[in-house]
Amino acid sequence: MKLLALSLIFVITSSYTRGSEVYICGTTGAKKYHYKENCRGLNSCSHGVKKVTLKEAQGYGLTLCGWED
Repeated sequence: MKLLALSLIFVITSSYTRGSEVYICGTTGAKKYHYKENCRGLNSCSHGVKKVTLKEAQGYGLTLCGWED
C-alpha cells in the first residue's frame, strides 16, 4: 500500500513539474508560450528560445500556442 501511495505521489509531482516550465521566443515581442522546445510554433523564432515558468509567461500576457492546445 505504501509503495502504491509513493508511486502515485511521484506521478502527480512529475506531471506537475513538467507543465510548470514553458518556452517562449525571446523576452520581447513573444505572443505565445510552448510546452515543447521543439514546437512547430517556435520554428521561425529568431530571438532565441528561452525557458521560463508558466506563471512568468502568463504574467507577460502570453497564451498557449495553437499547435499545442
